[in-house]
Amino acid sequence: MSLFALILAVAVNTHAHFKPDTVDYWHVKYNNKIIAEYTAFDKKPIVIKKQRIKDTDILTVEYGNDTPCYEGDKGLYILSNDKKRISITSVKINQPLKVYLNYIMATKAYYHLKNLDFYYFDCRRDNLIFRLKIE
Repeated sequence: MSLFALILAVAVNTHAHFKPDTVDYWHVKYNNKIIAEYTAFDKKPIVIKKQRIKDTDILTVEYGNDTPCYEGDKGLYILSNDKKRISITSVKINQPLKVYLNYIMATKAYYHLKNLDFYYFDCRRDNLIFRLKIE
């Protein structure tokens, strides 16, 4: 019986020292159609043609991981040229993040932004997730 207790103690102790190995992932949708799927290792920008954008077009980000955050806001922001946060969208519950592309274009013009680097934040994370290029 003591051998079983020893094995159990080692197994429990070993498990407590390991973090989950699941990589965060996110999908970006343009009008409910997936246009990009990312993990922390992906850096390919999303390119959208300016003349293609309509008033009703929506960009949606679905972020997933093995340790979701159920408290506080989660959302998207971009950085201004002087590195200040410009909020794009946020929610209080665990749901996809949606924003009209016209709002993104207006924000880009108002702040004279060259790059549109999107950052995701929640109670545990604050990460660059993708770059959007509007050509």
